[in-house]
Amino acid sequence: MKRSFYLLLGVLLTGMGMFTACEETTESDPYANWRVRNERYLDSIADVAQTNSTGEWKIIRAYTQDYDNGGSSSSMLPSQGETTDYIYVKVIQDAQALAQQELAQMGEDPTPQCRGVLFSDSVYVHYKGSLINGTVFDGTFTSELDYETATPTKFAARSMVNGFTTALQAMYEGDHRLPDWQYKGDRWEVYIPSELAYGTSDNGDIPGYSVLIFDIALCNVWGIDETGPTWN
Repeated sequence: MKRSFYLLLGVLLTGMGMFTACEETTESDPYANWRVRNERYLDSIADVAQTNSTGEWKIIRAYTQDYDNGGSSSSMLPSQGETTDYIYVKVIQDAQALAQQELAQMGEDPTPQCRGVLFSDSVYVHYKGSLINGTVFDGTFTSELDYETATPTKFAARSMVNGFTTALQAMYEGDHRLPDWQYKGDRWEVYIPSELAYGTSDNGDIPGYSVLIFDIALCNVWGIDETGPTWN
C-alpha cells in the first residue's frame, strides 16, 4: 500500500514539474501573444499622444495617405480604427525652439533657419530601433546617445520604411548659425505601427506585427543636387 502511495506521489510530482516547466517557458517567451500585445501597446501610445497632456507629443499621418481635409499631417487626429495610419512622436529635442532660444542669447536674429527634410533628400542621423519588449535590433548607438563619440549613418530619406520616412519629412536639422549645430537638430522618439513598417512578415530579428520604436536624432540634410558632407 505504501509503495503504491509513493509511486502515485512520484507520478504527481513529475507531472507538476512538467506543468511548471511549460508555464515558465510560456511566461519567459518575450514574443508570446506578440500580435495582440503590439496592438494593445499601439492603442495605449495613441491614447497618450491624443491626450498630449505634456505638450510633447505629435501625431503624424503617413506620407502615403491622402489628406482629405487639406490640413497638415501633424494637425490631424486619428479616428477610431485608423491608428495604424499614423506615427506617434514624443519630442526629445526641438530644433526650432532650441535655435530660437540660443540665437536670442547670442544676440542674433532669433528666427530659426532650420532646414527640413524632403522625400528626395539624404540625411545623416543617429538612431536606435527597438521592439516593445525592449529588444534593440539596430542603430548607431545602443544605450545613451553621446554625440561626441557616436558616428551617425547616412541614407536617402525615401529608402526607409514608410513610418521612418514619414518622421524624417517632418523633422528639422539644427540652425547652422549655432555652435555644434549638427547636435542640435530634432530628436524624436517615434512609434511606428507594423502596417507602416514590415507588416505581418518577419524581417531579420523583427517578428511580424511588430510596432517599431525609433530614437531618431537628425544631424544633417542635403538635396539631390548637393554634395553630401563627410562626417568626421
